[in-house]
Amino acid sequence: MEEAYRQARKRGEQGRRRAISQSEHPYLTDLDSLVAQLPLGQRVSVGLRDIPLEMVVGTVTKGRQSAFSCNFMPLLPFNTEFARKWSNLYDIQVTEGYRDPIIVTEFMHRFYVQEGNKRVSVLKFLDAPTVSAKVTRLYPGTWDSVESRLYGEFCAFWRVCPLYEIEFSREGSYETLAKMLGQNLIEKWPQKKVDYLRHTFLLFKRAYLRAGGDHLDITPADAMLVYLNVYNQDRLLDTPTDIVVNRLCKIWRELVIAGKNDEDKVDLVEAPSVDEEETPAKSTSGVLNFFMGKTVYSATNPLRIAFIHEFPCATSSWDSLHDQGRQYLDEHFGGIVRTEAFEDCHDPDVFYAAVETAVKHGDNVIFSTSHRLMEYTLRAAVEYPRVRFLNCSIGLPHQSVRSYFGKMYEAKFLLGALAASMADNHRIGYHASVFASGALSEINAFAIGASLLDPRAQIILTWGDVPAGGLAEAMCREGVSVMTGADMSKSLEDPTAYGLHRLVDGKVSGIAMPVWNWGRYYELIVRSLLHGTWDETSDDNQVRAVNYWYGMSSGVIDIRYAPGLPYQTRKLVQLLRNGIVEGSINPFGGELHSQSGVVQIEGFPPLPSTQIVEMNWLADNVVGTIPQLDDEPGVTAL
Repeated sequence: MEEAYRQARKRGEQGRRRAISQSEHPYLTDLDSLVAQLPLGQRVSVGLRDIPLEMVVGTVTKGRQSAFSCNFMPLLPFNTEFARKWSNLYDIQVTEGYRDPIIVTEFMHRFYVQEGNKRVSVLKFLDAPTVSAKVTRLYPGTWDSVESRLYGEFCAFWRVCPLYEIEFSREGSYETLAKMLGQNLIEKWPQKKVDYLRHTFLLFKRAYLRAGGDHLDITPADAMLVYLNVYNQDRLLDTPTDIVVNRLCKIWRELVIAGKNDEDKVDLVEAPSVDEEETPAKSTSGVLNFFMGKTVYSATNPLRIAFIHEFPCATSSWDSLHDQGRQYLDEHFGGIVRTEAFEDCHDPDVFYAAVETAVKHGDNVIFSTSHRLMEYTLRAAVEYPRVRFLNCSIGLPHQSVRSYFGKMYEAKFLLGALAASMADNHRIGYHASVFASGALSEINAFAIGASLLDPRAQIILTWGDVPAGGLAEAMCREGVSVMTGADMSKSLEDPTAYGLHRLVDGKVSGIAMPVWNWGRYYELIVRSLLHGTWDETSDDNQVRAVNYWYGMSSGVIDIRYAPGLPYQTRKLVQLLRNGIVEGSINPFGGELHSQSGVVQIEGFPPLPSTQIVEMNWLADNVVGTIPQLDDEPGVTAL
């Protein structure tokens, strides 16, 4: 049909000119040229499949490359054999449809046509969603790049759930999606689950594009993962499209952050401002006079703050310490700040009920005091955009919720040095109960601190729950005489030793422990609210997450010695502590060695804070491994 070809050719010319204006290749990409200089793996027949047309991006060879624009629309004049064949194929498609499949090669989650270029062009012109194709998969020869690792994860996903449409741009996303659906990347999914995901994704994608998602630097699957992270309790297929679109608008900034590079996602605020550091007189009148004229809040119009704890403060030492910080705010700010607490909110329904109550009470700020509550906190923050939400965690990039945590690695560095000064045989134990953000930096700082005093020191690392018979007994079997366990007891009644302690004949005696000063931490954050500097931390035109990450220099972290510790030992540790506070000592400055080699050579400045938070290696004197849920999907199984 002549008119159809003319319209298609017009689209082709528009696509070609647009590509040229953006310094992009104006014609179809050919796979042969693309892989000419790349190491390649095996070719595997995938069989007959319906593949998404939007993922068909080029040809296998150069043959007809210049006959099509980069958008697969035709470019040759109408009075050519090519144009007549294209028009004939158009007539066949609109009257009876194609019977024969095209032949394609799949490489890195994209398809390149070997036979059927004109059929693809016609179908794209008609906005068809899929095309039947005989698919051969070409694997890359190496798996050491982010792109190849992502493709390896896709291949693992495809083997259990053969959906080409699901494409992520962040490593680990396929495994996260599988867990959300109660599945894994090892066992083949039930067909009902595959069909459910396909229909759910197509519904979400339509809503996402309707909301303007094509302007974001993330895939629709990336966006769906963000959406499900907030609205995970709802069955998406049963949710009207208008509601999905409205929710997407509410979480728009979360979607923007998801498309940023890691280094552009988070603002790490590592020290309070000068105003926040100022100390008013300790009396109530002194506090009131100090803030007079500096804040809109007063004793009659206080800043109202709610604290939501995961467990009861009577049985959880972690929650109890945070609640002591809350009580400090009430006492310190002399009525300008008023707080309330909600305990035992680990259940989502209880958590959301606590938030609803806090909002009804007029609370302006809500702190959730466990990283495990971040998921609930994020959803609450989206539903109540006028309330400021903060969660006690680090490294979680959410614009709707600010995070706060401490540089505990500074205290662990000191404890490592202290441990090495008291160990009998160079073997020091380290038990980490939780593998969370910051855990590896704490282990490595401890190991580096130990190696400063004892170059032969070995850190015997264990993870998870305390083994049967007790941790002390297990460590004694490893020849350990000094070890560090949990930063605090799990509950107020738990007699198990924590912090740094000696092991003698299976018994423990304390040496030192890290200390959180949550009252000081909350004071510093609240000051930014009272002074009105909260909003100065972030730029509305630059969507980024804000993480507070204060350390010893801010007074939020320290160590406490057990009675009877030799003064020479205390003096040594105090010298190191002063260096950290003054900034002259950094555990991660200069030469650093991991178990697999040199991290950086001598003379280099300290690692950037983002690399410390996201650390993924262990120091060379650590005897142990990093917990892994699975090997890299798709790589070893090819």
